[in-house]
Amino acid sequence: MKLEIVQNEFMKYWSMAERVTGTKSTMATLASVLCVADETGVMLNSTDLKTTIRVKAEGVTVLEPGKAILPLKVVGELFKKIVASPFTVEVDNEKGTISAGRSHYSFTTYNVGDFPDLPSPRAAEEFTRVSAGELSRVLAEGGIAGAPNEDFPKYLSGGLMQIAGGELRVVATDGRRLSLSKTVIENADAASSREMLLPLKSLEEYQRILTSFAPDQEVEVLQDGAVTYFNMPGVQYSVRCIDSKFPNYERILSDTSTTQMQAERAGFMQALDRVNIVVGDNSRVVILTLSPGAGMELSGRAPEIGEANESVDASISGEPLKVAFNIGYLMAGIKAFHGSDVTLAFNGAEGQMMITRPGGTDFIYMLMPIKLKSMDVSETAGES
Repeated sequence: MKLEIVQNEFMKYWSMAERVTGTKSTMATLASVLCVADETGVMLNSTDLKTTIRVKAEGVTVLEPGKAILPLKVVGELFKKIVASPFTVEVDNEKGTISAGRSHYSFTTYNVGDFPDLPSPRAAEEFTRVSAGELSRVLAEGGIAGAPNEDFPKYLSGGLMQIAGGELRVVATDGRRLSLSKTVIENADAASSREMLLPLKSLEEYQRILTSFAPDQEVEVLQDGAVTYFNMPGVQYSVRCIDSKFPNYERILSDTSTTQMQAERAGFMQALDRVNIVVGDNSRVVILTLSPGAGMELSGRAPEIGEANESVDASISGEPLKVAFNIGYLMAGIKAFHGSDVTLAFNGAEGQMMITRPGGTDFIYMLMPIKLKSMDVSETAGES
């Protein structure tokens, strides 16, 4: 195999393949990219055994066809740091060379037969079709409440992808909060229902890939029971499903509330960010005081550090309320969704709080408050 590579064009595709490799695995071939070059071009293949990508690279010319396993530790780093472009890569009998201007490098590779067998969508059935822009949105919004690093229960590290009521829904939870985002699927059967649970880390990586495509690019989603495939021109991304049951989230969603608030999202987020400077490394608690007709006050206290108090313009209706939240969780929900304004619906000081877009239910972020001690309530009331 011999290739001529234009660095700035090729690296976009190499980076996609590189991020899916199993760099922590003891199998050397998993920390590598399988390069297949023929008359149709160059296909880069990589896997960590849970997630796999096949991407057709651009910025590369096939001088001699063939296959080779290119290790990240040497070849990948050289690809990033070589200054001469174009440069050539040649592999013969598991011995490789890179020639870039007057610089030459040699490396050893592996037997192509040692590369793991990659999943194939031949037996897969269509799950849905959705635009890249909408898929990126629902993955980002719907996955925000999950816990990617949790191993038990398994569903905490997964995002539920569900077709129900003619919609594609993505749902995640870490047991203390829940996020749900959905989009209408054209020509979908409203009575049809199906679902799968996928690793959040794999879905987060796929969001990065989606940013390389036009928002209106159609994504074909296939599923064969054990593996889910996301197909776009030149890129096939596959993920092994999590063998676990996601909780029945719909039974905990409620439309009832005692206090409602609408605020400008950016201003609210900036005020929280300033309070977080004081409490972020300590108590991590922010207290919201909502007064109908008078706006909202934010407060936070960290022993031996200081206090923070902010006023935020907001439209508030219902009952007056003083309620506390983990500030990191609250900021995550407000930051996650796309929109200029945000609506919060509260169910008292100890009931669930729901964040939505004004007038819409295509995004829901549910968060449980922190129970305020009587001392916290009286001290805050006394200061105000």
